[in-house]
Amino acid sequence: MKDLVRWLAALDPSVLQALPQATDEQINQFLKVVVQRQLLLEQADAAGIRLTDDDWRVLRVQHDSAISILSSVLNLDPRMLMDSASTPEARMAFAMARVQDYFDRVVRGRARFYPVPPFLGETLRARGEWSVEQAGVRRALERAKEIRASADSSESPGVPRMTPAPRPTGVDTSPRRSR
Repeated sequence: MKDLVRWLAALDPSVLQALPQATDEQINQFLKVVVQRQLLLEQADAAGIRLTDDDWRVLRVQHDSAISILSSVLNLDPRMLMDSASTPEARMAFAMARVQDYFDRVVRGRARFYPVPPFLGETLRARGEWSVEQAGVRRALERAKEIRASADSSESPGVPRMTPAPRPTGVDTSPRRSR
């Protein structure tokens, strides 16, 4: 399952969007392709095949570009972090405040959501200490409700209100228990 999740993260987003509407046969074919790719990677690794210098250069450019975009949307860079706080705890608080500001701007529609690239997210989760706290989830929900109520009360009369897009058909959104 872990390998499948990594493959899903590496795929073109349009492929992922098509999966919920795919037939059983299409899903079976997709899984065969993923398994074949995984086996090929394992064989290449066993044979000692490595990336070329040009391959590494391309990967570094893509990585650096993603980090630059994240730095820009969060309005946070290493120099600013070092200049703004003298202790690790203060730097963490400063960075968290920037992330909170970004999420507030996204919820208010003032900034576009930019997801953390999947492999960066995986690395951060593996190397950092983190948890999902129910109190934080409740706080985020309350904050979103406050922002929505504020936006609803400031709407101009006679201006049509935007409504959410309809959900795709054939997608089961019922709650499920995870194991």
